[in-house]
Amino acid sequence: MSEKRNGETVTILSIKVKDGRYTLSFSNGDKIEIGVDTFTEFHLYADKELNWDEYERLLAYARMDEAYRIALKRLSHDLYSKREMRDYLLGKGEDPQDVENVLERLVAADLVNDKRYATTFAEDVADLRLIGRNQILFTLRQKGISPSILEGLSFPREKELDKAMRYAKAADKKYHRTPKARRTLKISHALLRRGFDESVAFEAAEACASPDDQEAIKVDIKKAYENAFVKYSRKYQGYELRQHIFANLARRGYDYDDIREVCEEAGL
Repeated sequence: MSEKRNGETVTILSIKVKDGRYTLSFSNGDKIEIGVDTFTEFHLYADKELNWDEYERLLAYARMDEAYRIALKRLSHDLYSKREMRDYLLGKGEDPQDVENVLERLVAADLVNDKRYATTFAEDVADLRLIGRNQILFTLRQKGISPSILEGLSFPREKELDKAMRYAKAADKKYHRTPKARRTLKISHALLRRGFDESVAFEAAEACASPDDQEAIKVDIKKAYENAFVKYSRKYQGYELRQHIFANLARRGYDYDDIREVCEEAGL
């Protein structure tokens, strides 16, 4: 853009319209693109002459109009918190003051609403992702949601348990060859990592862990025994070897009687 020179004027040479956007060419060689709101605000038309103050104000509006257009395009895909939108616009290189003005405009138009965003995330997004209260609150804090909004969120235990059990059932199928005791522990730890409270995680894991597949367990424990034998037989023999193999299989969640049986079958 040309530098400001007091007393000078610029003239609009041409106006082109495409997809609701106005492209203006000026006598000083500048070219800008604006939306309909800015166009009507300044009562623009071809051959109109603007003094420098008017011209600079139009440029400022054009910058903010572009930032607003970028924000609307972003919002057409998903909901965003105020902090997310600020970070996005700043990342696009928009002027910080323009960004704040755009955010005020978006909030005033209810296009950015942190309370609605938090409620939607806590109820709908969390239900799809199967995450619990603690993970929800952590994520929303990261997205700049205020403590006052977070305090207003509700997490009924029955809904938390429903999400946890849906995840637990899928995890139970995934780890179906793992002994039930260890499988239950793995499921409960996975639920804790997903942000569920301890009581919810343990109840869901206990309720959804299916009985052991005894045939599969026998195959797996034999394989586990063979691996442990190779590992420890290089260093231990007799009673010490049996104790180390026994401890190894117990840590893997196998039942005491199953471990004793496989050791006896192997002659150990």
